[in-house]
Amino acid sequence: MNPYSRLIPRLNGKELEERFGDYLGLVKKGVAGFIIFGGELETVSLRVRELQTAAPRPLIIASDLEQGLGQQIKGGTVFPPAMAIASAIRSQKSEAGSQKLLRDTFKAFAAEAKYAGINAILAPVLDINTNPDNPIIATRAFGEDADTVSFFGCEMINVLQQNGIAACGKHFPGHGDTETDSHISLPVIKKDLDSLVHNEFAPFQRAVSEGVDMIMLGHLSVPALDPSGIPASLSGRAVSYLRDRMGFRRLIITDAMNMGGIGQYTENEASLMALNAGVDIILHPSDPDSTASYLQQKDYFMSKTTSLSFPGLTGESRKALDARLRTSGMTCKEIDFAEHQRLSDDLAGMAVTTEGEKDVKITKPFMIILSEDKVEKGERLVNALKQRYAGFQYCSIFPGDDIPWALIPKDHDLIVSVFSQIKAWKGQTAGWLRKAIERLAGRSKIFISFGNPYVLRNVRNTPKINAFWDSASAQRAAAARLTSCDTT
Repeated sequence: MNPYSRLIPRLNGKELEERFGDYLGLVKKGVAGFIIFGGELETVSLRVRELQTAAPRPLIIASDLEQGLGQQIKGGTVFPPAMAIASAIRSQKSEAGSQKLLRDTFKAFAAEAKYAGINAILAPVLDINTNPDNPIIATRAFGEDADTVSFFGCEMINVLQQNGIAACGKHFPGHGDTETDSHISLPVIKKDLDSLVHNEFAPFQRAVSEGVDMIMLGHLSVPALDPSGIPASLSGRAVSYLRDRMGFRRLIITDAMNMGGIGQYTENEASLMALNAGVDIILHPSDPDSTASYLQQKDYFMSKTTSLSFPGLTGESRKALDARLRTSGMTCKEIDFAEHQRLSDDLAGMAVTTEGEKDVKITKPFMIILSEDKVEKGERLVNALKQRYAGFQYCSIFPGDDIPWALIPKDHDLIVSVFSQIKAWKGQTAGWLRKAIERLAGRSKIFISFGNPYVLRNVRNTPKINAFWDSASAQRAAAARLTSCDTT
């Protein structure tokens, strides 16, 4: 068997034109597909169709589109993160209306992905964000309990797959209860098996019952599943549990192999371990030629007698996935991107929540913007508040900066806006941010969170507005919520 047939390497959309020959070469070598990062919509759509035409069987063209096509591809729509979508849907008074809104949202995800030639969305996130210190899940999760995550996750799975897109639930066995980012190092989930079954595993079990096409194994050490401590993504015991105990009969894929969560192993060693464990697909090997060569040298594929590309996928499951993969690159001229943007903006407004006092009287506002990304943030928020408050003043501070107490007029009402996003490979600036929030809490009239709402969890007796992300629409919505609270 061809070792390339188990690999899904990275495709850099911004380099697609200049490196097209390289990607075409990988197709001719037999790769299972690609995971796309970046690029222009029309270029990606055109070139992916050419790659599909050159492939002997449909390629899996995957992408991390947890927030829709615009999360990766320029020209697509960026939607709110999962936690914001759940908040927006819960704000609706009509059950029928909320269901339609949710399904319209995921239909938009599917339509735009298909337009770009993407046939597999690496979502939904089925992790339950049970640890408020989680540095990598947070707003990527639909919620903090199994029922919420199961409901929204399965709605996403069903809508995507009914509209020709393979869905991938991630990150089994569950990345929610950790304080470690698996992009950087290996997290350890210390719960016992009974707790895992009733919580972390529940959304995945529901997804299996709904027929999800793919499940991604996380780089997570889960001693209750595998006492050896090796990552679940490389563990035969984790695969066996998913197959034999949970009844999953479709594709199992690893998380990206360039992540620190593979622990002490090299990418090539980890890839061999994953395949020996029964995983179907290796995601994002940094050097697919090196990995394929290593697997061949180890005689891994020489010892396999099956003729199937993916041993875990047979019969009707294989036919169903093939049918979805063949829709890749279909032209969808009926897509109304402007309507999708309006839908995203509407969701952003509906998602905003408030905690604490309903009526906050602000007469002379002064705003401090805490920007964890070390860049200026909040332009739309500032512009909206300038229109509402004459003489509005603000300043921005960044990691390492002291709080400019001397700049804050004593007779003004202090608003603190926090921009803290969930990003892979981010590392830690949380210490600076936490200390700044603690110092400002006693002086601030209100806090506004644009991103991770858990950064404000220790703020007591001060009203809070949660917007969940920092898009222009979210900033305008938060400003509108602030001024609607203002009783002046």
